[in-house]
Amino acid sequence: MDKMEHHIDLTSAELAALWTSYMTESASNPVLKYFSKIVVDEEIKQVINFSLQKSTEHLLTLKEIFNKENYPIPIGFSDEDINFDAPRLYSDTYMLYFIRNLGKAGIAADGMAFSMSARKDIRNLYFHYLVEAAQVEDVAKEVMLSKGLYIRPPYIAVPDHPDMVKKQSFLRGWFGERRTLTADEIAHIYMNHTNNANGKALLIGFAQTAGSEELRNHFVRGIDLAKSIMESLRQILEESTLPSPMTWDTEVTDSTVAPFSDKLMLFHVMSLNGIGLGNIGGSLALSFRRDVAAKYLKMMKDIGLYAEDGVNIMIKNEWFERPPQAIDRENLSKKD
Repeated sequence: MDKMEHHIDLTSAELAALWTSYMTESASNPVLKYFSKIVVDEEIKQVINFSLQKSTEHLLTLKEIFNKENYPIPIGFSDEDINFDAPRLYSDTYMLYFIRNLGKAGIAADGMAFSMSARKDIRNLYFHYLVEAAQVEDVAKEVMLSKGLYIRPPYIAVPDHPDMVKKQSFLRGWFGERRTLTADEIAHIYMNHTNNANGKALLIGFAQTAGSEELRNHFVRGIDLAKSIMESLRQILEESTLPSPMTWDTEVTDSTVAPFSDKLMLFHVMSLNGIGLGNIGGSLALSFRRDVAAKYLKMMKDIGLYAEDGVNIMIKNEWFERPPQAIDRENLSKKD
């Protein structure tokens, strides 16, 4: 006698991962379609189309899972959030950086989802997504390298021999002589500077084209926040006689016609805030100099406050889709 197949419900972690994946893919997919339409460079177009193909496949698979689990498919975003007739807002080069950042974000999110999932089919799904995110990041980076667009982190000298830290001054950063940065600290400072430079360029385009004055002001505030973070990180690098990465402001055109809806733009900014907080949190854990750690703590506070204001704008405009949530037992128990 065949055993009856026992259906295992999705855990909160698995449901959260699937819901977030759907929202992220639905927000990225129409942007990739717009990029594919306006891009000029054929090599970059191939990278965009590869990423678009994967995104489209992911959306279909996620919808199938939601239907199978009898869970309502999120509203998310669609082609209605794109003006395909809008003139070019970003250069081909910036589009390539945008794709690479999608791959980097996917590696982090899919890796986390894989590690938090228990059900075999969900683990298989996110293992597959993790590999594809790495492929997107890798192919974008390869094109950047071939075109001389990839900016490598600084090189540092190779030591003659391994050594042990012997003094507590290794942690010092407030007073007295500061030690130079460790390789980990350099890598993370460079990453956070680059991420904010890319985010700042995206926000410049959004600020030029947003329909709402409130949203334009919010995006300008985000530009100023990114500038402040980049300046703080640049100073740390220069103290160790290290160069700071380039910026991408010139990769934004002077168009004031919005290719994206206000709702979609704000969602992408909220996603950047979340990624930024995660990156800085990881950087904080690997920074032993007290002054560097203190700067990261301030950045997290500033980004958190900015993100909270963004959520308030989304709620006010009824753009904030409710994520999966535990049942409010207290509310259910109340009787009129």
